[in-house]
Amino acid sequence: MRSVVLIGMPGAGKSVVGRAVAARLGWPFVDTDDLVVQRVGRPVTAIFQEQGEGAFRRLERLAVRRAAAAHPAVIGTGGGVVLDERNLQALRRRGLLIWLQAPPEVLLSRLGPAAADRPLLAADPPGRLEALLRARAARYAEADITLDGTRPVDEVAEEIVGLVLQRAAATVSVSLPGGGYPVRIGAGLLDLLGAEVRRRATPSRVVLLTHGRLWRRFGARAARALAAVGLPPLRVTVPEGERAKSLRAAAAVIDRMAAAEVDRRAALVALGGGVVGDLGGFVAGVYMRGITLVHVPTTLLAQVDSAIGGKAAVNHPRAKNLVGVFHQPAVVVADVETLRPLPERELRSGLAEVVKYGMACDAALADWVEAHLPAVLARDVAVLADLVTRCAAVKARVVAADEREAGPRRVLNYGHTVGHALERLDGRLTHGEAVALGMCVEAEVSRRLGLLAGAAVERQAALLARAGLPTRLPADAPDAAALLATMRLDKKTAAGALRLVLLKEVGQAVIDQVVPEALVREALAACRASS
Repeated sequence: MRSVVLIGMPGAGKSVVGRAVAARLGWPFVDTDDLVVQRVGRPVTAIFQEQGEGAFRRLERLAVRRAAAAHPAVIGTGGGVVLDERNLQALRRRGLLIWLQAPPEVLLSRLGPAAADRPLLAADPPGRLEALLRARAARYAEADITLDGTRPVDEVAEEIVGLVLQRAAATVSVSLPGGGYPVRIGAGLLDLLGAEVRRRATPSRVVLLTHGRLWRRFGARAARALAAVGLPPLRVTVPEGERAKSLRAAAAVIDRMAAAEVDRRAALVALGGGVVGDLGGFVAGVYMRGITLVHVPTTLLAQVDSAIGGKAAVNHPRAKNLVGVFHQPAVVVADVETLRPLPERELRSGLAEVVKYGMACDAALADWVEAHLPAVLARDVAVLADLVTRCAAVKARVVAADEREAGPRRVLNYGHTVGHALERLDGRLTHGEAVALGMCVEAEVSRRLGLLAGAAVERQAALLARAGLPTRLPADAPDAAALLATMRLDKKTAAGALRLVLLKEVGQAVIDQVVPEALVREALAACRASS
């Protein structure tokens, strides 16, 4: 994450704007002149008078080096900092350089009588100011961005915050009749979580929902980012794993929120994978008939799929995801750096949803994944960000066409009817592994119905295998009768008929295909490993 470095003449507003930006981002504000004063214990004017400008510039160079090390931060600089190329190089390496530009008359009016006390202006403030501006203008113009510093402080600060957020992440917009929301994707975004929340909502307080391991890994960092913008969160932790995705767990979270007198103007930040996201989305949707929701997904599966689209549910003893709501987030903040420490099995499980998008929705994505899979598995951050952005764009397009899963959105259930049954009955499988097997079975059904060529079935199996996902049901997996009984409770079943999402070709699926149970039995048998 790059710092913000403000350059410009005295009176341009670097200090006041810098502090306003720092408050909005939750970053420290560092003033290079203040660092010089702290180092020698003398005001800048005294240093000029007693030791000369050369001595001050040497001290300033040391201050710049120290300021650049404060990362990320908002850095306000002295007007002459640009005169030394070494200063510019140090600041540019770590920060976004912004020139706050203002004409001499504005600068003089802001400095007021104090202009005569500045060593470089004292003899003739108007004349010296114009001369210094002419001498420095070319160096100021080397900034990454030039902004009109004559505008109100809040206006300039908001623009800078917008620029920081824009450059920090890719944005995929989910367009919905009610307004939609952005999915923000990049590296290091946890440090901007407070700014992202503040930019999308004005909550009375924040509830940070996560589990213990994630709190130790990312929670304190997220809490600091929220507290830095005036939103110290109420920390609520839940057990790790599927046991947290229940009505009992939801009731416990609601009890904690109610005991803390969380009101309906609050926001719930769900920091975690699919389980935390589902639980958080469900609680945010039902608490006081709905409060603001922010998803901060920390697994590949959640970043590419479950955090986007507004579906949230908890499990019931009779079926997975049986009790749920549609509740869209205000923003999704996907920091791909959280994927780097992810256990290998969990990363590979998330790739099942990626393959699903390619096979059911976007052939070009399938091509891209085949070409870039080694870099994904190596956790190249830039490639991961590209992958999440591509998948988020597919999910956003589907959700925009069918927010409430009335029709076209059901294409995203490819692999999930069989997959959910396997996941529920075979506790050894992760969600992604179960979906991978579900895709193999449903692709085999597609082939047996004459919808899909055998080459496409083999292509899908090869890609899943390269991703380290299973393509054959374990020999001791639940039998067909048990799986079919569970599938009959799936939400995609209608009027007692089993309906599957099937493939016609890579990148094109068909929904609501009524499939005889006998054919599903055949496909399950064909996809089962021999004992």
